[in-house]
Amino acid sequence: MDPTTAIALEPTLTEWPNLVPGDYAFGIVRLITLVHEKVSHLLFASVELLPTEMPVPPLPPNGGWSKSFGGDRLCVSRTALPWTDALVWYETLTTGQATVPGKTFPIAATALGAEPDYRGFAILADPPPFSPAWHGRPRLHRLIPMEDLPEPIRALRDGSVEIDAFIRAREWLRQHAHFDLLAYDDWLGSAVLIAPNPLLRSLRTRIVDRTAETEVLEIGGKPRRGADLSSLTMTLEEVRAGAPAWRADGAPDALGRFRALARSQVDAVRQELVCSVRGNLDREPPAMFVRKISVSSISSSELHARQVAPPRRNPAASSRTVVVRPPPPQFAAPTPTPLRQLEKLQLARSERQGALRPAEAPQVRRGVRLFEHDREETVAWIRGLITQARAQVLFVDPYLDADDLQEFATATEHQGVAIRGLINPRPRRQRHVDTSGEQFGNLMIEKIAALRDPAQEFGEIDIRVSKLRRLHDRFLQIDDMVWHSGHSFNSVGKGEISLMTLVAQPAETNQVLAEAFAEGEPFETYWANRPLPTWSLRQEAAYQLKRFAKWLERPRIPQDSEANDD
Repeated sequence: MDPTTAIALEPTLTEWPNLVPGDYAFGIVRLITLVHEKVSHLLFASVELLPTEMPVPPLPPNGGWSKSFGGDRLCVSRTALPWTDALVWYETLTTGQATVPGKTFPIAATALGAEPDYRGFAILADPPPFSPAWHGRPRLHRLIPMEDLPEPIRALRDGSVEIDAFIRAREWLRQHAHFDLLAYDDWLGSAVLIAPNPLLRSLRTRIVDRTAETEVLEIGGKPRRGADLSSLTMTLEEVRAGAPAWRADGAPDALGRFRALARSQVDAVRQELVCSVRGNLDREPPAMFVRKISVSSISSSELHARQVAPPRRNPAASSRTVVVRPPPPQFAAPTPTPLRQLEKLQLARSERQGALRPAEAPQVRRGVRLFEHDREETVAWIRGLITQARAQVLFVDPYLDADDLQEFATATEHQGVAIRGLINPRPRRQRHVDTSGEQFGNLMIEKIAALRDPAQEFGEIDIRVSKLRRLHDRFLQIDDMVWHSGHSFNSVGKGEISLMTLVAQPAETNQVLAEAFAEGEPFETYWANRPLPTWSLRQEAAYQLKRFAKWLERPRIPQDSEANDD
């Protein structure tokens, strides 16, 4: 029977008391399997019941997709069945005798246990990762693997972050299953029955009327075609700092709405929808109201173009144009109230205990960046980080020079950003000269003066020399964010492999850098009081030999001989 033209069956389902004949027409079976040595292992399965008003969505050609990764094969299929047939297929998974829908291929699955352990439904606090937006907060019944997953599935799960074939398989699954299955241990190897709300398309709460003392809240949603709402009860419960305050229950009107009077300004509400026949259809944890949205705009007259010349060490590079924006507006803190103070204390407690992290692991470690043999891309990436600065940029690098300030500090895009640097010049560095014969310190002082020009629209320019606490590592601090760099900024991204790593908990690092910066000596003072270099034949010979060795290490471009012209 063609599922797109079949008439839905409506038997009396005594085994599933929360499913009413006539609520659903079809079931969409989504199946993901791993074929290893000709055995199809269950990775994930879902049966999504479609309300009668919803047509069957387009199905994939040939029923699904498949792709080989190494010696294994991944298969993703989507099939439409009458809703009773879909229920029967779901229940066969518990017996271990399920096959691919429409085919005779058996599915190997571990022993599965029902949760809830009866034919009823539960509503998760957060929507499942595979649930589309129209589900809202659907009712779920799922089958959980009661034994360890088979070895091929464990190998795929555990190797999906380090083995190239498994990494590609993980990305392929993400594209075709529309969520990162291998990141969710609680859904891997399981099956789920999804029963969306058959009476209302959505459920939300809003404030419809307010005075200085009271507010009127409305909970409701758009009824589905032909839905009978007489069995529904809607509940609103205000939650203040985690504790319930007042509660209101009532039946919706013909438009699916129910109103309740609140005796003061509402902080957060919890909503619930209960049917006397179908049980609990929706339950949402407390959510706060968005009472004010601030929208700001920047006129073109407030934007300025800053022309940035290339650094002296790379004169062949083209100049850059940086669009400078005004500093972001500062909003006053809201008036403290007992409720806000209590929530502030609760937030501080949760931060000390550690916040919950999402189950899905990022595919790319965004806190680590590796560089090698691509100076141009490296410079562009670091500039991109610096554009995020709103208050300050701090360069901590013993070998920071004027060209580094020209190359990186000028990337800031907001007015008033302070540029700070903490350096530790090498001994006798003041004797080193560039191609123009100018000394390192003179170039740095000229660059500091140029950045302090009001036309550049920077904030404070403060470059200091470490005196009491010597520096070894390199850091880039952007407001409160800190990156650790393995190489100095004048050589990162060149021939040697180097990393820049985001400091996960930067509070202690920020404090240490602030203390070291406060102890530093202004560069102008350091340069004016620098000791005169003493000439030494031994040091001069060593310096010239080092320069000669670097010259010998430079890559040479082979010259084509005349003999090769033929």
